[in-house]
Amino acid sequence: MQHIGGDTVNETELGTHEWWETYKETVNSDPELEVRGHDKFNENFYVQMGDERVLLEMADGKIDTVVPNPTLNHRWTFGVEGDREAWEEFVQETPPPFNHEIIASHYRTAVRNEDGHLQLTGDNKKIFQNLRAFQRTLELMRVAHNNGGA
Repeated sequence: MQHIGGDTVNETELGTHEWWETYKETVNSDPELEVRGHDKFNENFYVQMGDERVLLEMADGKIDTVVPNPTLNHRWTFGVEGDREAWEEFVQETPPPFNHEIIASHYRTAVRNEDGHLQLTGDNKKIFQNLRAFQRTLELMRVAHNNGGA
Protein backbone atom coordinates (compact mmCIF):
# COMPACT_ATOMS: atom_id res chain seq x y z
CA MET A 1 0.00 0.00 0.00
CA GLN A 2 1.05 3.49 -0.73
CA HIS A 3 -0.25 6.70 0.84
CA ILE A 4 -0.93 9.65 -1.45
CA GLY A 5 -2.36 12.85 -0.03
CA GLY A 6 -3.95 11.02 2.91
CA ASP A 7 -5.53 8.34 0.70
CA THR A 8 -4.39 4.75 0.78
CA VAL A 9 -3.71 3.45 -2.71
CA ASN A 10 -3.08 -0.16 -3.64
CA GLU A 11 0.25 -0.47 -5.43
CA THR A 12 -1.16 -3.17 -7.71
CA GLU A 13 -2.55 -1.50 -10.81
CA LEU A 14 -6.19 -2.07 -11.67
CA GLY A 15 -6.66 -4.88 -14.18
CA THR A 16 -3.19 -6.44 -13.99
CA HIS A 17 -2.74 -10.18 -13.49
CA GLU A 18 -1.73 -9.54 -9.86
CA TRP A 19 -4.80 -7.36 -9.31
CA TRP A 20 -7.12 -10.07 -10.65
CA GLU A 21 -5.45 -12.69 -8.43
CA THR A 22 -5.96 -10.49 -5.35
CA TYR A 23 -9.56 -9.93 -6.41
CA LYS A 24 -10.14 -13.67 -6.86
CA GLU A 25 -8.79 -14.34 -3.35
CA THR A 26 -11.01 -11.57 -1.95
CA VAL A 27 -14.15 -12.98 -3.60
CA ASN A 28 -13.36 -16.57 -2.67
CA SER A 29 -12.83 -15.73 1.00
CA ASP A 30 -15.87 -13.45 1.37
CA PRO A 31 -18.29 -14.78 4.02
CA GLU A 32 -21.25 -12.84 2.57
CA LEU A 33 -21.16 -14.83 -0.67
CA GLU A 34 -21.53 -18.01 1.39
CA VAL A 35 -24.84 -16.93 2.96
CA ARG A 36 -28.34 -16.32 1.62
CA GLY A 37 -27.95 -18.71 -1.30
CA HIS A 38 -25.09 -16.84 -2.95
CA ASP A 39 -23.23 -20.15 -3.09
CA LYS A 40 -25.56 -20.94 -5.99
CA PHE A 41 -24.10 -18.13 -8.11
CA ASN A 42 -22.78 -20.10 -11.09
CA GLU A 43 -23.15 -17.65 -13.98
CA ASN A 44 -19.95 -16.79 -15.83
CA PHE A 45 -19.64 -13.10 -16.61
CA TYR A 46 -17.08 -10.82 -18.16
CA VAL A 47 -15.67 -7.48 -17.10
CA GLN A 48 -14.49 -5.14 -19.81
CA MET A 49 -12.17 -2.28 -18.83
CA GLY A 50 -11.66 -0.22 -21.96
CA ASP A 51 -10.25 -2.62 -24.54
CA GLU A 52 -9.39 -5.35 -22.03
CA ARG A 53 -11.90 -8.12 -21.32
CA VAL A 54 -11.61 -10.68 -18.52
CA LEU A 55 -13.99 -13.60 -18.04
CA LEU A 56 -14.83 -14.68 -14.50
CA GLU A 57 -15.90 -18.31 -14.41
CA MET A 58 -18.03 -18.75 -11.30
CA ALA A 59 -18.69 -21.98 -9.39
CA ASP A 60 -20.81 -22.00 -6.22
CA GLY A 61 -20.31 -18.29 -5.54
CA LYS A 62 -16.55 -18.41 -6.01
CA ILE A 63 -14.32 -17.45 -8.90
CA ASP A 64 -13.09 -20.71 -10.35
CA THR A 65 -11.00 -19.21 -13.15
CA VAL A 66 -10.00 -15.74 -14.37
CA VAL A 67 -9.65 -15.85 -18.16
CA PRO A 68 -7.98 -12.86 -19.84
CA ASN A 69 -9.11 -12.17 -23.42
CA PRO A 70 -11.81 -14.87 -23.63
CA THR A 71 -12.58 -16.28 -27.06
CA LEU A 72 -15.67 -17.75 -28.71
CA ASN A 73 -14.76 -21.05 -27.05
CA HIS A 74 -15.60 -19.52 -23.65
CA ARG A 75 -19.15 -19.09 -22.39
CA TRP A 76 -20.70 -16.28 -20.38
CA THR A 77 -24.21 -15.17 -19.56
CA PHE A 78 -23.71 -11.44 -19.09
CA GLY A 79 -21.08 -8.79 -18.71
CA VAL A 80 -20.32 -5.32 -17.49
CA GLU A 81 -18.45 -2.83 -19.65
CA GLY A 82 -16.95 0.57 -19.13
CA ASP A 83 -13.99 2.71 -19.99
CA ARG A 84 -10.97 2.52 -17.72
CA GLU A 85 -11.84 5.82 -16.03
CA ALA A 86 -15.30 4.53 -15.02
CA TRP A 87 -13.74 1.41 -13.49
CA GLU A 88 -11.12 3.51 -11.69
CA GLU A 89 -13.96 5.54 -10.17
CA PHE A 90 -15.94 2.38 -9.33
CA VAL A 91 -13.08 0.85 -7.30
CA GLN A 92 -12.35 4.02 -5.30
CA GLU A 93 -12.88 3.60 -1.58
CA THR A 94 -15.62 6.24 -1.83
CA PRO A 95 -16.77 6.28 -5.46
CA PRO A 96 -18.52 9.29 -6.97
CA PRO A 97 -22.32 9.28 -7.32
CA PHE A 98 -23.66 6.92 -9.98
CA ASN A 99 -20.40 4.97 -10.20
CA HIS A 100 -20.79 3.54 -6.71
CA GLU A 101 -23.13 0.69 -7.71
CA ILE A 102 -23.82 -1.17 -10.93
CA ILE A 103 -27.55 -0.45 -11.39
CA ALA A 104 -27.10 3.31 -10.85
CA SER A 105 -24.17 3.35 -13.25
CA HIS A 106 -26.01 1.28 -15.87
CA TYR A 107 -29.03 3.61 -15.61
CA ARG A 108 -26.84 6.62 -16.39
CA THR A 109 -25.48 4.89 -19.52
CA ALA A 110 -28.53 3.02 -20.85
CA VAL A 111 -31.32 5.45 -19.99
CA ARG A 112 -29.66 8.85 -19.74
CA ASN A 113 -27.06 8.21 -22.50
CA GLU A 114 -24.28 9.63 -20.33
CA ASP A 115 -20.63 8.73 -20.83
CA GLY A 116 -18.27 7.63 -18.08
CA HIS A 117 -20.43 4.95 -16.46
CA LEU A 118 -20.64 1.17 -16.52
CA GLN A 119 -23.12 -0.75 -18.65
CA LEU A 120 -24.61 -4.22 -18.28
CA THR A 121 -24.83 -6.52 -21.30
CA GLY A 122 -26.24 -9.97 -21.92
CA ASP A 123 -29.11 -11.93 -20.39
CA ASN A 124 -31.11 -9.46 -18.27
CA LYS A 125 -33.15 -12.23 -16.66
CA LYS A 126 -29.99 -13.97 -15.42
CA ILE A 127 -28.55 -10.66 -14.20
CA PHE A 128 -31.61 -10.02 -12.03
CA GLN A 129 -31.90 -13.64 -10.87
CA ASN A 130 -28.35 -13.31 -9.55
CA LEU A 131 -28.33 -9.59 -8.80
CA ARG A 132 -27.38 -9.61 -5.12
CA ALA A 133 -24.51 -12.08 -5.58
CA PHE A 134 -23.39 -10.30 -8.77
CA GLN A 135 -23.47 -6.90 -7.06
CA ARG A 136 -21.53 -8.26 -4.07
CA THR A 137 -18.94 -9.79 -6.40
CA LEU A 138 -18.48 -6.41 -8.09
CA GLU A 139 -18.35 -4.55 -4.74
CA LEU A 140 -15.48 -6.82 -3.74
CA MET A 141 -13.43 -5.18 -6.50
CA ARG A 142 -13.41 -2.12 -4.26
CA VAL A 143 -12.32 -4.18 -1.25
CA ALA A 144 -9.53 -5.91 -3.19
CA HIS A 145 -8.34 -2.65 -4.71
CA ASN A 146 -8.27 -0.57 -1.53
CA ASN A 147 -7.37 -3.15 1.08
CA GLY A 148 -5.13 -5.45 -0.91
CA GLY A 149 -7.63 -8.23 -0.38
CA ALA A 150 -7.86 -7.77 3.39
